[in-house]
Amino acid sequence: MRYLPLCLLLFLAVFQVSACAQGAVLVIIDGMGSSYLNSHVATYASGAAIEPISLKSFDRAMAQYQLKVPVPATEYGHAVIVTGYSKASQETLTYYHATIFDALEDDGYLALGILENGDSKEMLGELDAAVHNKNESIYKPDIEFLSREQNVPADIAYMMESHARLGESKAGKDPYKHYIEYNEWAVGFATDVVRYMGERHPGQNYVLIVNAGGLDSAGHSFGYDGYRAVLTGLDDAMGGLVDACEETGTILMVTGDHGMSFPDQGKKGSHSAPDVASRNESVLVPLLIYPNTTMISGGVYGQECLAPTLLSLLDEPNTLSVCDGEPIPIKDRPALYSKMDTGEQAKPSSHTWMAYAAVAGISATGICIALSLAQMRK
Repeated sequence: MRYLPLCLLLFLAVFQVSACAQGAVLVIIDGMGSSYLNSHVATYASGAAIEPISLKSFDRAMAQYQLKVPVPATEYGHAVIVTGYSKASQETLTYYHATIFDALEDDGYLALGILENGDSKEMLGELDAAVHNKNESIYKPDIEFLSREQNVPADIAYMMESHARLGESKAGKDPYKHYIEYNEWAVGFATDVVRYMGERHPGQNYVLIVNAGGLDSAGHSFGYDGYRAVLTGLDDAMGGLVDACEETGTILMVTGDHGMSFPDQGKKGSHSAPDVASRNESVLVPLLIYPNTTMISGGVYGQECLAPTLLSLLDEPNTLSVCDGEPIPIKDRPALYSKMDTGEQAKPSSHTWMAYAAVAGISATGICIALSLAQMRK
């Protein structure tokens, strides 16, 4: 037994050890501002206070932050989220190695999407398989499935293509019902994908991006009362997704692409108009993280920090070509790689192996032997 630590170290030095397969789900609740969530302060533009919203599913997050969006608009918000670049536009997604999907493809991640909004041709072009609403209509949705057949296992493509679709609906006595159901469909679909991947493809790395579009539409159409009702109505579906991610060891991040401002009680909301575009209610969005690990929580960061933070949580190097964000220091331990100027992942150095040896209680002589064997292998 006394030689077991040295044997383990020799194994690490001579052979590359592959990480376990991982899944990550990024849910973008369109128009969700952090100012309205419990523990924060929101006001109407008139100055009157707004009662905050509390969701049990959000309270389960291991870490909670606020992100400041550079431009409070859907197309820009999604571009910044997936590139980590504060000045990103949809065109930026087409640049070489610009998105999280490009960075994760290097390690065999499938890129999947369920998009009610944010489904630009540039975004769809980054995904291996996606379901999206072509017309963004809540009452008459036109759902389409797209896939790069050569990249996606046939059963995953079939599962996504054959999943229950949103049907046509008409406004009824409850004006918010269909907006809630619209959000529930996207989040429920995501839950089914997470469970399917965990059961049928436990060895497949994947990242799933989801846009739930009902909240933004409700804010524009009904004002804060509708906004509050639709966000509260998503709690049960979000709880189901949190359960699925916890059971499968999947990382879950929940955020908004932009916030929403309301001029006064009963008045319709907006977020990009000149008179509200700089308000905290428009530019501050939440970032909720649900991994099964110890987290450091709190603080306000730029929206461009989300992409490198996701890569950090997956223990992947930040190889994003235009990223100007930095990973939020959320983990209670550093990653075991360093980023080189070339953007490539550095191999563990002799200093790194010495650190491993110190933890294992191995002498300097032992580590030198291990390093020598590793060099001989080259």
